[in-house]
Amino acid sequence: MSIKRTGLADLRSHLANERTHVAYLRTSISLIGFGITINRFSIFLQEHGKLASDQTGPMLRSSEHAGAGMVVIGLALIVWSLYRYWHVNQDIETARFRPLHRAVIMLTVLLVLAGGFTAFWLFIQQ
Repeated sequence: MSIKRTGLADLRSHLANERTHVAYLRTSISLIGFGITINRFSIFLQEHGKLASDQTGPMLRSSEHAGAGMVVIGLALIVWSLYRYWHVNQDIETARFRPLHRAVIMLTVLLVLAGGFTAFWLFIQQ
């Protein structure tokens, strides 16, 4: 009886790991799509004279770069999700748990800083 219970527990753990990986992928696709939308919308605004199209200034003065940044963050999240999936899969196989506290804290702080900087940058553009 305990062998079946352990097998079912492992199965549930693997399925939960896959669901988490798919959630990361959905979020990544959303970030990439939103970045492309920002980029295309800024080009639309430039074509209709609503946004300056001067590209000779600093890189932070173009909203196209904000869209490209979102795409880069989405791609980085895909790489992170694959690493995390592999790490958790190995933990399930070896029946041990190694938390990634530092990596999670660093990623969270990095995203908060990037989001805060982007919000500040967007408000000073007005």
